[in-house]
Amino acid sequence: MSEADLRAMVREVLREALGKQARSGGAAASPAASSTPSAPEQVRIANDADLVAFVRRLVALLDDPATGAAVRAGRHRFTLAPSKSPAPPRPASASGAAHGANGATIELDGTVTEAKINKCAGAAAIMLAPDAVITPLGRDRARALGVKIERRR
Repeated sequence: MSEADLRAMVREVLREALGKQARSGGAAASPAASSTPSAPEQVRIANDADLVAFVRRLVALLDDPATGAAVRAGRHRFTLAPSKSPAPPRPASASGAAHGANGATIELDGTVTEAKINKCAGAAAIMLAPDAVITPLGRDRARALGVKIERRR
């Protein structure tokens, strides 16, 4: 018996078993495919890597016949996990001097990266030292956070 024949036979048996299950109102359903919704699965999506992990998880769930049916029917639900709030801006340090708390202007020098911008998320503006260099990702992140970038002369 070839692999294709075996696959066809398995599909036929599954089709028959699932057809009987649907006609009986789902009484023979497994716990994962039961009609009672389960508690939502919490998902944290804070960056591209988290999104890739979620998609892989979803594909794995859809590959399994029981959980795939539950996902498609809305019985296996997802909710976003509470996100961690961004770190408050750092006070005066080697990377710059802070001019107050959240909503204030923060001074940065050296190479200003996306990570440094994330630490300044609550600031109204960032004052770059005359010799400071901001990376393209840092500039994009500041724009996304709504943080104004100024350069000290």
